[in-house]
Amino acid sequence: MAEILYNLAAEILKSLGSLAAEEVGSIYGLADELHKFSTTVSSIQAVLIDAEEQQGSSNQLKDSIARLKKVFFEADDLLDDVATEVEHRKLFNKVGIFFSKSNPVIFNRKLSYRLKAIRRDLDVIAKDRASLNLVERRQQPLLREPYSFQLNLDRETYSSEPDGEVIGRNDDKKKIVDFLLDSEFEENVVVISIIGLGGLGKTTLAQCVYNDEIIKKNFDKALWVCVSDVFEVKMIAEKIIESGGGKKDNYLQLDAVQKELRKMLEGKYLLVLDDVWNEDPLRWSNLKNMLTGGAKGSKILVTTRSDMVAEVSGSVHKHKLGDLSEEEAWKLFEKIAFECNKEHDNSNLVEIGKEIVKKCGGVPLAIRLVGSLLRVKRTEDEWMYFRNQDLSNITQGGNDLTAILRLSYHYLPRHLKICFAYCSLFPKDSEIQRFDLVDMWIAQGFIQSSNSNRDNVEDVANSYFVDLLRRSFFQESFMQFHKMHDLIHDLAKEVADSEFFSIVKAEDTKIVPDQTLHASFLFKIDGSLTFPNSFYRKHMKLRTFIYLNDSPGSVMSNLNLARMISSFSRLRVLHLGQLDIVFLPQSLGGLKHLRYLSISSNSIVTLPNTITKLHNLQILKLFSCSILQNLPRDIWRLVSLRRLACQWCDSITHIPPGIFQLTSLMHLEFDHCTALKDMPPGIGQLTSLRTLPSFIVGKESCISGQASDRLNELNGLVDLRNSLSIKFMGRIRAIGERTPTGVVKRMKHLRQLSVEFEYGNHGDVSDLMMLETLQPHQNIKGLGIKNYSGSRFPSWLMDENLGFLLPKLVHLCIEDCHKIQKLPQLWKLPFLQSLALRNLNGLYGYDDKFMQPSKTPTDERYYFSSLKQLELQRISEKILKQILCPPPHHPSPLRNLKKLTLVSVERLATMPEDVFKNLTSLQSLSIRSCGDLVYLSTCLIHLTSLETLSIAFCPDLDLSNEEGMQFQVPGNLSTLTLFGLDKLMSLPLWLRHFLASLKSIDIMSCAKFTTIPEWIGDLIALNRLAIIGSPMLTSLPEGMRSLTALQRLNISWCSSILKQRCKKEVGEDWPKIAHIPSVDIGGNYPFTFCCDS
Repeated sequence: MAEILYNLAAEILKSLGSLAAEEVGSIYGLADELHKFSTTVSSIQAVLIDAEEQQGSSNQLKDSIARLKKVFFEADDLLDDVATEVEHRKLFNKVGIFFSKSNPVIFNRKLSYRLKAIRRDLDVIAKDRASLNLVERRQQPLLREPYSFQLNLDRETYSSEPDGEVIGRNDDKKKIVDFLLDSEFEENVVVISIIGLGGLGKTTLAQCVYNDEIIKKNFDKALWVCVSDVFEVKMIAEKIIESGGGKKDNYLQLDAVQKELRKMLEGKYLLVLDDVWNEDPLRWSNLKNMLTGGAKGSKILVTTRSDMVAEVSGSVHKHKLGDLSEEEAWKLFEKIAFECNKEHDNSNLVEIGKEIVKKCGGVPLAIRLVGSLLRVKRTEDEWMYFRNQDLSNITQGGNDLTAILRLSYHYLPRHLKICFAYCSLFPKDSEIQRFDLVDMWIAQGFIQSSNSNRDNVEDVANSYFVDLLRRSFFQESFMQFHKMHDLIHDLAKEVADSEFFSIVKAEDTKIVPDQTLHASFLFKIDGSLTFPNSFYRKHMKLRTFIYLNDSPGSVMSNLNLARMISSFSRLRVLHLGQLDIVFLPQSLGGLKHLRYLSISSNSIVTLPNTITKLHNLQILKLFSCSILQNLPRDIWRLVSLRRLACQWCDSITHIPPGIFQLTSLMHLEFDHCTALKDMPPGIGQLTSLRTLPSFIVGKESCISGQASDRLNELNGLVDLRNSLSIKFMGRIRAIGERTPTGVVKRMKHLRQLSVEFEYGNHGDVSDLMMLETLQPHQNIKGLGIKNYSGSRFPSWLMDENLGFLLPKLVHLCIEDCHKIQKLPQLWKLPFLQSLALRNLNGLYGYDDKFMQPSKTPTDERYYFSSLKQLELQRISEKILKQILCPPPHHPSPLRNLKKLTLVSVERLATMPEDVFKNLTSLQSLSIRSCGDLVYLSTCLIHLTSLETLSIAFCPDLDLSNEEGMQFQVPGNLSTLTLFGLDKLMSLPLWLRHFLASLKSIDIMSCAKFTTIPEWIGDLIALNRLAIIGSPMLTSLPEGMRSLTALQRLNISWCSSILKQRCKKEVGEDWPKIAHIPSVDIGGNYPFTFCCDS
C-alpha cells in the first residue's frame, strides 16, 4: 500500500533531523552523505501524494512504489541502527559519548557503505519522477487532524444507536419471532435462516430476536455461537458448550464433545449460528446430527450472506433481509450525520444528504459509514463534491457496498490508513484490546507527532483510535475491547495488500508473500512444529510477529523460538500471546529494533539478562507468568521503556530498585501479583507515570516508621489517572515520620481510589493520619476504604460540605472498619449511585447532622437522590433505620434505589414497614444471614417494582405468618430464591399475588420444606422450579399438571420416596410432571446425586 510511504518518508526525515541535532554526521564523517540523503528523501516525499492517487493507473508507477518501499524500509532500519548505537554509547559511557567496545572504524565503514547504497537506489527512483509525470503536492487536509485538539477519552461519545433502538427492522423481527415460536413441525429441531448482504444487519436482527422477552419465555436455553468462515464441527460444538456455561475443555475426541453437547441441549433450546459461510452439505449434516437431542420446538437460527448456505442447512424458512426504505435510511443517516451539528437547519445540506443516502442503497452499514464520514464535514461544497465526484459511479449492483466501504477508507486521513490496515492481522470476530493495538501502532512508527511537539505520542495514538471508532471502523464491545464488522475486516484485508499476512494454518508459512513485513499466526503451534527454512530466509526483514491463537496447550520449542528470534532481527513487535515458553534465548537481546514484547507463559521462570540490551523497547507485558520469579536487575538499561505491565504474575516478590531511573516510564502495572510485598524506593521520580494501579507500602516500611516517607513519593505523580490502590502491609508507626500532605489531592485525572490497611491492625492514630493525607481530587468517581482501624473518619470525609469536596463521587465502599463510630453525611453526595457499608461493628449511631436537611433550599435535591445500589452488611438495626428511614421533614432520599442487599443485620427481628414504604423503585432485594429475623411484616406490599427477591440463611424466619400482606397493585416479582430457611415448610401464601409474573422459584437447603401447595398450579408464568436439599418433601400436588408454562423442573437431594414417585412412566407422581420438557429428579439426601428423566 502506497499510503505508508509518505509517513515513512516523514519518519526518515524526522530521524535525520534528530541525528543532525546530535551532530552524528560530523562525528561519523558522514555529514555530506546524510545531507544529500535528506534532500533526496524530501524531493521524493513531495510527489508521494500524487503517486498514491495515480497508483492504480500505471504498472510502471506500481513498480516504482514497490522499489521505493524496499529502499525506504532499508533506510529506516539503517537510521534506527545509528540511533541505537548512539544511545548505546551514551548509556555505557557517562564521559565520552561515543566510547564503545565495538570497533568504531568498522562500524563507520559499514554505515557509510549502506548509506551510499541506499542513496544510489533512491537516485535511480528519483530519476523516474519525470517520466511518471508526478507533481509535487503538499498535504492540505480539509479537516483538523485529530491531534490538533484535546480529546477527553473518558467522555467521548459516538454516533452509534443506543441499545434497543434498531431502525427499520421491527417487521423483520416479528416474522422471525413468529417462525421461532411456530410448533407445527414434525422434527424436534428445525433451522431458520436470515439471508442478506453483508452490512444489512443480520447479526443485529438476530440479537434483537435472541433478547426478546417472548423468546426468553418460550425457550429453556438460548445459545449463541459466531461461526465465521471456519466451519469445523468439533470446534463449533465446543463453542456451543461454552456458550451454555460448560467448561472450556480441550476435548481430544469428537465423541466426548458430542456427549457433553447432548447434556447441554436437553430441553427446548434456541441456538443462533451467526455468520455462517459453509456450503458443504456433509459438514452441515455432521453438525446437525449432533444438535438433534433437544426437546420438540427447539430452533436453530442461522445468519448468512449465502442462499446456498441456507439451502444445505435444510432451513424450513429463509428470511431474506431487504434494504431499508427511503424513510428508514434517511432516519438512520440523519441520526448519525447531523447528531452533533447545527447544519441540520441548512435545507440545502438536507437535500444533498438525501441524494447521497439514495446512493447508499438502503444498506445500514454503508449509511452508518457515510454518515460518520459526512458528520465531520461542514460545508455544502464538501457535501456536493462528495455527491458528484465520489459517488457518481456507484450504482445498484454487486459491488455497491465494497465501493462505499472503499470510499470511507479513501476519505481516511493518510496517517489512519496504515493503522487501519494493521488491524487486518487480527482474525475476524476477535475482540481487540484497545491499548494493545495502540501500543503496536506506536512501536511501528505509525504515529505522527504534532508540529508543536507538545502532544504525547500516546495521546495522539489514542486520538487515532477514537477517530476510527467515530468513523465506525470499530464497534464497541466492553471495557477497552473492540470488534470490527466483518465487512470492515474484509476491507482491511483488501487494502493491506501483501505487506500484511495472516497465517491461518501451518502450511501457509510456505505461501507468505516475499513483501510481507507484518505477520500474525492464527493456528495452534505445538512443540513439534518447525517452520520451513524458506520462511526464515525470505522474511528476515519481518517487523511484526503476533501469535493470536488462545487454544490451550500451544507450545513453541526452545529451538524454534531461538531460530525465529535470531532470524527476524528487524522485529518491532513480538507478541507471543499464550504460547507456552520455558526459556527465552539469550539472542533476544539482539533484537535491537524491538519496541513491543508481550509474553504469557506459565512455564517461564526467568528472563534472560540480555533483555536489558533492548534499548528501544517501549512495551514489556508479562501476563499470567505465574512462576516468573523476578525481573532483570539491570532493568534501568531499558531507557525507552514506556509501559511495564506484570499482571497475574504470582511469584514476583519485588520490583528492581533501578526502575526509578526509567524516566520515560508512563505505565507501571502490577495487578494481582499476590507475592509482591513492597514498592521500590525512588518511585516518586517517575513523574511521567500515568498508570499505577497498585502502590504497596511494605511491612518493613510500616513498622520502621517510614510509611509517610513512602507515601510522600506519590506527591510527584500528579498525572496518574484511572485507578490507584494504596495498600499498607503492616501496622503503621507514626514516630519519626514526616507527615505527608496532599498526596493524591493533586491527581486531577484519577478516577478510582482505594485505601486498604493491614487486616487486624490497631493503629488508630496512625491510620487516621495516613487517611487524612489521602483526600482525593474533586474529580474522583470511586472511593474504597478497607480495614481502617480509626474510630473516626478523616476531616475531609466528615466535612459538612462533603458534596462540594467530592461532587462527582459515584461509587463508595467502606469495609471492615470495626472501630468507626460515626458516618459522614453521605446523603450530600449528589451523584452517588452505589454505596456499600460492610462490617462496621463499632457503628451504633451518628450525630444528628447525618440525615438532617440543610437549611439551604438548593440542597434539598441531595438526599441520596441518585443512589441505585445499596449494600448494608454487619450493621445494627438502628443504623439500618437511620439510613433507610428519613426524618419526616425532607423528601424521600431513596426514590431511585434499584437494588438493596442486607447481610447480617444485628437485632433485626422484623422488617420495619417504614423502612420500605419509600422504596417504590426497588427491583432487587437480597436478605442474607439475618439470624434474628422472624417476620417480613408487610414490607413487600410497598415494593411495587420488585422483580427479584432472595432470602438466605435466616434460620428463624417464618414466611407462613404473613397474612397481613394486602397488596394494592399488581406485582412484578419474577424470581424468588429461598436458601437455608429452617422454618420454611411450604410456599408462602403471599406468592399468590404474583400469579401472572412469577417465572422462577428456587428452594434450596430448606430441610423442613414438606409440601408444595395445590395453588401452585395458578402460577401461569412459572417456567422454572428447583427444590434442592429438602428431604421431607415426599410427593407432588395435582396442581403441577396445570403448570403449562413450566419448562424445567429440578428436584435434587430429595427423599428416596419422592424419587420413586417421580420415576419416569411408572411413578405415581409422574403423570403430574410428564408434560414438562426437562425433568431432573435427583438422588437421595444428602450424599448422592443422580438423574432420572
